[in-house]
Amino acid sequence: MLNLNQNINSNINNKYDLTKTIFFYSFFSIVLIVIFIITPLNNMFLLSPIMKIIIVIILGYTFYLNVKQIDNLRNQSNRSNNNDPDFASQINTNIITSYVFSIFIGLLIIFIIRRLF
Repeated sequence: MLNLNQNINSNINNKYDLTKTIFFYSFFSIVLIVIFIITPLNNMFLLSPIMKIIIVIILGYTFYLNVKQIDNLRNQSNRSNNNDPDFASQINTNIITSYVFSIFIGLLIIFIIRRLF
């Protein structure tokens, strides 16, 4: 039983660490978008395309991490032998919101790529 609890705690810690990483990269990319796409720095000829490429790379990595998080949540949902409906509801809500977040990241990547050319 102790081994099972350690495994569950390890999975929860990994989920929180990955969530913090996703938040950091999302926040960092949003700050770069505000600075280099919305502000007048957008008009700087050489700097703007380079920063847009960097933003797309950061958002792509964030998208990858979020998909990895969704996969972890689905595996946790499938593995859980817990019949608690609240727990299953929370996991399903997290999965759905992660899908919505992934869609928004994808749309933002497409928007930035369209502005690049």
